[in-house]
Amino acid sequence: MTAVSRPIAVPELTVQPGARSVASGVRACAVVMSDAGDVMRRNASPDGFEGDPAEIARHAMTSTADDVQSALAALQVGLAALDAFCDTTEDLRSDRTELGTRHGHLASAADELVRRQQADAAAEGLDADIVRHNNQVDTFGTDVARWEKNVKRAEDRLIAALRGADSTAEADRHATSAPDVPKLAGQADAVKNDPVALYAWWKGLSRAEREALKVARPELIGNLDGIPIADRDEANRAHVSALHNTLEQREADGELTDDEKVLQDKISAIHKGLDKGDGQLDENGDPLSTFLMVFDPDAANGDGHAAIAFGNPETADHVSVNVPGLTSTMENFDGVAGDAARVREIAARNGNGSVASIAWLGYDAPDFDPSLDGVRDVARVAGEGAAAEGGRNLSHFVEGLKATRQGDDAHYTAIGHSYGSVAVGKAAGGDMRVDDVVLVGSPGPGDENSRASDLHGKVYVGSSDEDFVTRLGTKDDKSLGVDPANEDFGATRFKVEPQGEFNLSKDGFGRGIENHTSYFDDAQTMDDEGRGYRDSDSLINIGRVVSGQGETVEEVSPRDEENEAWWIKQAADDGGQAAGNWFDRYVLRGN
Repeated sequence: MTAVSRPIAVPELTVQPGARSVASGVRACAVVMSDAGDVMRRNASPDGFEGDPAEIARHAMTSTADDVQSALAALQVGLAALDAFCDTTEDLRSDRTELGTRHGHLASAADELVRRQQADAAAEGLDADIVRHNNQVDTFGTDVARWEKNVKRAEDRLIAALRGADSTAEADRHATSAPDVPKLAGQADAVKNDPVALYAWWKGLSRAEREALKVARPELIGNLDGIPIADRDEANRAHVSALHNTLEQREADGELTDDEKVLQDKISAIHKGLDKGDGQLDENGDPLSTFLMVFDPDAANGDGHAAIAFGNPETADHVSVNVPGLTSTMENFDGVAGDAARVREIAARNGNGSVASIAWLGYDAPDFDPSLDGVRDVARVAGEGAAAEGGRNLSHFVEGLKATRQGDDAHYTAIGHSYGSVAVGKAAGGDMRVDDVVLVGSPGPGDENSRASDLHGKVYVGSSDEDFVTRLGTKDDKSLGVDPANEDFGATRFKVEPQGEFNLSKDGFGRGIENHTSYFDDAQTMDDEGRGYRDSDSLINIGRVVSGQGETVEEVSPRDEENEAWWIKQAADDGGQAAGNWFDRYVLRGN
């Protein structure tokens, strides 16, 4: 009687999925070292410092900077090796999962063959089935042995690379052959406006060249559209970590300036924004990955640019980009991130494929505070200059998302809220190509877009009748465009949560602002505000569009009245007194 073979056990892979965090910590340290070396070289010969003391100081500074550069080169060798090792272990982990599945099938098959043997050892065809099964078990054993050999080979390569850069002499040797960062940065700058060309250039670099750029120029690599998302994330997180550690030390020393305190607030908002994905699971049931795609705290006249992706837009079936509006800055970016995280979560629940949702603040949104300067800044919301800039930047960003997918297409949705809807309208009416456009709380899609058909993509509109911002759209050239919720525009208007009545004389703009900011309310927010524990209608419908199920949104009739009539009614109800008081207090008096 032929014995039935059983498959050998698949060994554990002891490298944990969080191994990349080691490289992340080393990279942040390397960024600090790189900055320190640059400071030493820039200050080696201060103005007005001459003679022998100056020469001694210059020699000491440049010599130390050279030592830092050698140590940095050694770190970069280690980083490249760690990065390659992590890539390899991801493949090995995937291979082990496949081996585990095969092991389960073979073990079940062995149990069935033993059962058949016990029932009738002479049954026709049984021996042939056992021989076939045993051959499969032998092949499986060979594959397991090969997998174990690959694990050891990956570990040996990592150890050899690290040992090759663990002495001063070896560090000096690596420094002499280190990548030419200024040259590489110049090459990146030459193709930065072409995400497809930039992606091809990046993929053509060696791993060492990529690591050198991420360490020495994280502020460049982290913000270029066309650089793969994992590399952008690594560069930006290293940049944030290095700044955070430096600011903490300066605060401990009592040397933190007012500008640095603002930078601390921006970094805090980024950390809180990244945390918005906590608790969410991806389509495989694993903790959701988040990516810091943009980190530029000095952009937008100091308001900053930022972008966080919840889920991987390079692999997701559905990709959405949330564009915020009035008063959005990096200091309150965690709120923008929260909206995007809620969109991803509710869209993913629809079960129509994987979803990645991006919170994007890549333009200078008009800001506001109740002071004269604040009113002057918010006056920009009456014009389309900021929105035009936002539209250009958004188009470029979306082009970069597509470039890194290497021709693999996804379903794209651009979501614009408030003034951000004007930026989205500018983009979708221009070069940006997306499948769906969602405008919520919109004052208009840009004065050149008088019809939904002027935008590339199917257009959906969420507009509360009691949201005063959505009543700003008119056919007047001085506005931000027509009302996209009006029937003449021709978009699909979906249901939003019923809002409290806007009463200018009773509540001022307070109720209207509450109505204007509620389009992304989830069940927890609704419950906290006493409106019942359920997701808002608008969030549900946005999720349907994002998940590629726009045909299932709950539609409502578009507006058939012009907004001028609505404002005339508001003025008539309070005699214009409330509006006059507000204008006098905030505009004329600057309170």
